[in-house]
Amino acid sequence: MQAAFNQVGNMGQAVLVQMNEQAQNLIQAISSSCLEILGQQDGIFIKQKFELFEALSGFETPNVYKVYAADDQGKKKKQKALFKCKEKSSTCARLCLPGNARPFEMKINNYGCKDFQPALAKQLLKDDKRVVFKFKREYQCTCLCFNRPRLEVLYMENNENKKLGTIVNPWYFCNIGCHVLDINDNLRYIVEASCCQTYFWCRCPCNSCNKVEFVIKVPTGEVVAHLLKKGKDCCKNMVGDADNFSLIFPKGASKEDKALLLAVTLMMDYMYFEDKGGAQASVGPG
Repeated sequence: MQAAFNQVGNMGQAVLVQMNEQAQNLIQAISSSCLEILGQQDGIFIKQKFELFEALSGFETPNVYKVYAADDQGKKKKQKALFKCKEKSSTCARLCLPGNARPFEMKINNYGCKDFQPALAKQLLKDDKRVVFKFKREYQCTCLCFNRPRLEVLYMENNENKKLGTIVNPWYFCNIGCHVLDINDNLRYIVEASCCQTYFWCRCPCNSCNKVEFVIKVPTGEVVAHLLKKGKDCCKNMVGDADNFSLIFPKGASKEDKALLLAVTLMMDYMYFEDKGGAQASVGPG
């Protein structure tokens, strides 16, 4: 009788091991396919969720973004979001530190990729099991060109964090921007914008006062793509900072490059547009 119980127990353990392996394979399949889906896009449209409670109370809440597919003109396609990006940070950090300094971990799950892979989506329902990328930023005490902020870009592979590259915010005297580094810390792209644009000095309903245009350059200085930040109107901007970003990917960019450019867009938002004063409150040499 005891032998029979032992046999049943061993069979149960074998079944559990097999189920765990299947779950891990499923997670890897979802992560890989989502990276492939991102690699197939001409561009992305990023929309930050507007938090009414935050606007009314002034209490900083974790940022949430949705990433949509866009065409080669940067216009959002009429389909569900590809990814959902949610900030994980402490209440103390959000209350005590400005957006350009606070540490956080951004988890990107395949919010809409399930629409491209319904057979897989039915088998894995929890959002924490759908994480495709992680963007991690530690607090750094920055002074001019010393100890500049960095954002580490990670990709989930075999249930482990695989580094894709790093986003670095260098010191600019006037302009704003970030550098995109690959896994070997080689410079891949430079994303910059002039602070002479109307947005930084005037908030009026006109179109030029509600947008910031970035250029994406390779290390040689050649402009290969564009990034556009678009606000709403002056009244809405007074109560919230939930704006949109339209990113056109460079021709021939790899899927890893596109993941890094997604990360640099969110890094820009934290560095220059997070506080409710808009860029006027945060642009500058710091």
